[in-house]
Amino acid sequence: MSLLIKFILFAFCFAIFTCQSVELALTTKQKFKLKADHYKPQVSSDRAVLLLHQCNFNRTMYDNIGQELSLRGIHALSFDFRWMGESIDEKTDIRVLAKLPPEQRKNPWAKVMEHWPEDVQLAYDFLRKKVGNDGLIGVVGASCGGRQAKVLAEKNSVSAFSFFSSAVVSSSNEEDVASYKSQLAKKPTLFISAEQDSTFAGTQKGFELNENLNTKFLAYKGEEHGYPLLEQDNNLAKTIALWFDRNLTSTNN
Repeated sequence: MSLLIKFILFAFCFAIFTCQSVELALTTKQKFKLKADHYKPQVSSDRAVLLLHQCNFNRTMYDNIGQELSLRGIHALSFDFRWMGESIDEKTDIRVLAKLPPEQRKNPWAKVMEHWPEDVQLAYDFLRKKVGNDGLIGVVGASCGGRQAKVLAEKNSVSAFSFFSSAVVSSSNEEDVASYKSQLAKKPTLFISAEQDSTFAGTQKGFELNENLNTKFLAYKGEEHGYPLLEQDNNLAKTIALWFDRNLTSTNN
């Protein structure tokens, strides 16, 4: 995208204060409705970022990041995982599950999680249609969303990653290390974690193994996990968007 188009896009969006998202529903094979927000840029774009939330939050954690990405001419899509946020029904609601005795939670929870890879695939396919077969798609995976980002990349073209409070590599698991080195280590990646968070060691290991010169590691003091870091650092949403703007390019892929 030319500098002139970027300038026009920024001027337009700031003139109306923000680039608003469009709420939509992604329908799965089981006819389940996944609530999603599409942050659509004001100009045609062949770049997109899929935003996968952490399991103790929902898609709204990406409101600011989605807007920042759309300001830079990048499609962004966040959706609520099945059972979370607004992706619920009378039988599929994490609030109902939480009321069950612990021994009764395991099986239904596992069955719902089995659907997550296909749900993430559905969201990826939505963006693929927006950007075309030759377009570039990045993924942000926060906490448990990082696992889903890795699974997605096993069968799809993902050009850049951000693992946000997500231990992408277990340093004690040789198979895990080998898998990362063979599949993801050459991709530009933005790692984010707090030093006292349980994900820090795995995040740091992923950074050490990554071979791409554009890979970056943002380490924070404290123990905040995922979304609270966005509140702690008011510039983090913009930092993430700028990093994808610079790394979702044909020269980096």
